[in-house]
Amino acid sequence: MRILPISLAALFLTSCYGMGAGEPTQRPRPNMGRYQQPVYQQPEPTRRLPDADLCRAQMFLGLVGQHEGGIVFAALPGRTRVIKPATLEIDRDEFLQDMNPEPPYLQVREYLSGQALYAPSIRPVSSVDELGPIEEDRLTIELDRYGYVTQLTCR
Repeated sequence: MRILPISLAALFLTSCYGMGAGEPTQRPRPNMGRYQQPVYQQPEPTRRLPDADLCRAQMFLGLVGQHEGGIVFAALPGRTRVIKPATLEIDRDEFLQDMNPEPPYLQVREYLSGQALYAPSIRPVSSVDELGPIEEDRLTIELDRYGYVTQLTCR
């Protein structure tokens, strides 16, 4: 008779121990205990050149601010046009030179891929739009009067 209460007590104690009732499970707080990837390390889609950029002007944006002496224009792929403000080397009267406006002349150099020699031309135009037809596959590099690249376009 003693075996029956002892076996019932043992059965009751083992059933309570096996269920894990003595160890409560803790729920983690939101965003705690898990690795969070920093924003700067999260993957981004690869940027691609737009289809409208036939002359690859976006690829050469690093040239903006560079001096023309540090750029080998003939080594750039494809057709390239370099536009720079120009002055005529004509002896003019130096009297009241400050009152004379800057002449609207542009020096235009056009390169073909792999061309070693070129001949610049100086044209009297009032804007860049008067230089001829727009060709979307030609890279146009505009320089300031000191020879620094200011703008890259497809014209």
